[in-house]
Amino acid sequence: MGLSFDTSFFSIICELNGALYTPEFDLTDMRISQIIQDLRSGQFENVHAILEFNPAEGWCNDVTSDVLTAAFEEETDINPEVENWPEYSRERIDGQRAGIASRVAA
Repeated sequence: MGLSFDTSFFSIICELNGALYTPEFDLTDMRISQIIQDLRSGQFENVHAILEFNPAEGWCNDVTSDVLTAAFEEETDINPEVENWPEYSRERIDGQRAGIASRVAA
């Protein structure tokens, strides 16, 4: 089976004892459905950000609020504080602005 980097992958930034870290995943587990399932089952604590990125296209989006709302949509109906997830930028960051040199072969 071939691996395509022209797809959306998801990564989580968590905090443990004052240190930020990114849990390790198999590439097949870096899908939105798996991230939501892991959030619901309590696999992650102190989530600071959830990032969606596409290595082939060179972009990254902060999708924290959208993913947390999807994972815990039943709680947003009964707990108004859940709707107020931390404010994160929705601005798309391209590879050049992130300091990544890219080369394209034609």
